[in-house]
Amino acid sequence: MTNVQPGLAEELITADGVFAIDAKQIIVYWSDTAEAMLGYKAEDVLGKPCYEIVGGQDSEHYRFCRRDCPIFSNAKSGKPTPDYDMLCATADAEWKWLNVSVVLPKPDRKPFQVVHLIRDVTSRRSTEEFAHKVSKTIRGLYDEAQERLPQAVETFPTPLPKLSRRETEVLGLLAAGLTTQQIADSLQVQPVTARNHIARLLGKLGVSSRIQAVVYASQHKLI
Repeated sequence: MTNVQPGLAEELITADGVFAIDAKQIIVYWSDTAEAMLGYKAEDVLGKPCYEIVGGQDSEHYRFCRRDCPIFSNAKSGKPTPDYDMLCATADAEWKWLNVSVVLPKPDRKPFQVVHLIRDVTSRRSTEEFAHKVSKTIRGLYDEAQERLPQAVETFPTPLPKLSRRETEVLGLLAAGLTTQQIADSLQVQPVTARNHIARLLGKLGVSSRIQAVVYASQHKLI
C-alpha cells in the first residue's frame, strides 16, 4: 500500500482496494490495490474530493457520489452503512461495478478518517443482470402461453416454498444457464458446495432437473 498519512487505513491488511477520506471528504490515503482496480495513481488523487475521483453511480447511471453524500453523513454521525454496489468509471473510461464496505473510526480517533474497502464485482453484477433478463423473458413467454389456455378450474393454491437468499441467487444463476463450475465461481465457493446448493434447491422446489426448476420458478414468479 502507498503510505500517505498515518491513520486507520494503513493499519488494515486486506486484498481489497482501500482509500480513506478526511472530515472534508478529501482523499488522504490511496492503496496500490485501489490504483490497480481503478487506474488512478495516488499522486493523482490525494488532496482531491472523493466524489470527483470515484463518482459512484447506480444501475441507471444516477450519480450518488457527491458532497455530503448519505454514506459520509452517516460516518460523521457514527452510523454504520451496509455494504453497497456502485458503478464507477476507471481512469481508462472503463465501467466497473464495485462493492464497497465502509470502516468508521472510533469517536475519539485523530485524525478523523473514513476508510472505504472496494472490490471488483463486475462479473457478479453482469451475471445477475443477465439472469434477470433471462427470467423476465421466460416469465413473459409463460404469461403469454397462459393467456392462450382455457380458463382453468379454480383450485386451492399450493403454498410456495420459501427460498433463502442464497437459494434465490442460485436459482437466478440456473436461469442464466450457468454450469456448476460457473455458479461456483460466481458464488466464490467450491464446485461441490455449488452442487449441494443446487440439489437442495431442486428438492425444495420438488423438481428433478435444472430446467424444471427454472420453469417452475418462472411459473410462480420466484425469479
